Amino acid sequence: MKSILCQIRIHSKTPAKAIVISQALGNLWGCQSGQSIKVQLGNKTVITRVIIAPLTGNKIFLSPAVARQLLFPYTGTIRALFTDKTLKFGPVIGILTTGFRHHPEQPFGSRTQLFRSFIQAGFDEKPFIYVFTPEMVNWQNQTVRGWYFIQNRWHPLLSPFPDVIYERIPNRRAESMAQVQSCLNRFKKSTACKIFNQGFFNKWSIHQMLNHHPATSTFMPETYMPPTLEIMERMLKEHRMVYLKPSGGSLGLGIFRITYHPGKGYYCRFHKGNKNVLHLFRSLKALISHYFGSIHSPRFKKYLVQQGIRLIRNNHRPVDFRVHMHKDSKGHWKVVAIGSKAAGFGCVTTHVRTGGSIIRTDELLLKTFHQHASDVKKMIIRAAITIAETLEEQIDGTLGELGLDIGVDRNGRVWLFEVNAKPGRHIFLHPSLREAGRRSAKYITDYCLNLTNFI
Repeated sequence: MKSILCQIRIHSKTPAKAIVISQALGNLWGCQSGQSIKVQLGNKTVITRVIIAPLTGNKIFLSPAVARQLLFPYTGTIRALFTDKTLKFGPVIGILTTGFRHHPEQPFGSRTQLFRSFIQAGFDEKPFIYVFTPEMVNWQNQTVRGWYFIQNRWHPLLSPFPDVIYERIPNRRAESMAQVQSCLNRFKKSTACKIFNQGFFNKWSIHQMLNHHPATSTFMPETYMPPTLEIMERMLKEHRMVYLKPSGGSLGLGIFRITYHPGKGYYCRFHKGNKNVLHLFRSLKALISHYFGSIHSPRFKKYLVQQGIRLIRNNHRPVDFRVHMHKDSKGHWKVVAIGSKAAGFGCVTTHVRTGGSIIRTDELLLKTFHQHASDVKKMIIRAAITIAETLEEQIDGTLGELGLDIGVDRNGRVWLFEVNAKPGRHIFLHPSLREAGRRSAKYITDYCLNLTNFI
């Protein structure tokens, strides 16, 4: 049975161990006055007696005692699901993060607006959504003091454990913190709570999974880890360009682009501080020694070497695509947005933080591929969905959102460079993608409804 929206009120005249429902709900759910049912909100459960009253519409009255036991943070229009003599309200969605700032208007610092957008986008579905950190969990009482955005203000309210957690830990360093790992492990092991998008991806692990699968191998550039001098020299002679990438990196940090010019040597370009740096070396060994000390250094062994692709260009600048994907309310992968990212002049990557810029995808494809533009766009979408479905088959845990960095070469071939489990949202700042940004935020709630069987 599907969940429905109900008007929930706390009524002091409701008997302490009873719940009053309207005649319409009694008929819909097949309830009889006097029967006992379970009532749940998150991890909190009470057994109550049903009283059917001649009320119009889908109305439910709770006694103050029942509301306290369930830790109802607020009442009003709430989603309800009745099945197997159990009435569930919710779902309760927890957005797990770090970096609480003790500021009533910006409780999570610069990321506060991001969380607000998730909550507001899902408002019409009427779930309970709060943001919390590991420190806000009381394991003894099994409660969370979560932060809700209600009537344009943030409110910390005592709440039950969530039915589902959307993991938005901001970076790898925060992810490795003991309290974060302990919190996630306890939720997984001692509760029925579902968690999606937990953890950051390792570039090499993801490459191996997709490179060895027949459905996705054609999208994968030649890649090795750890690199050797012989492998890099062969790849540079064959491709003339390679990238050195830290296997656990993100945001384009620590990436080197190496190009080989016979008779001149090896050019190495990278981003440092606010500058793009270009050095020339006579030998590849000298280049590696300069930046890493030795090819045998522990730092170098954490890098992978990847074939450089000659991408399509816009105004002489290489362009790749950020494909932002979500699971919908039916659990199917959807491409929500394709953002075209042009590298800044002299930049190693197309990341906005290193000088890249967002341009309109349809205009770029039309300019580059002319009458074949729509076919190339369809190829990108099909490749992205195939990659997401294939990846999900092979990893542990549940995925509901992905950011794919995809390139298209001058021959129209699609390549995958990276898969992001915590995709940034810079592309949605572009005017042409703002509506897609709102849809993206709404998909978080839609997928949570699916995971918790509310739809």
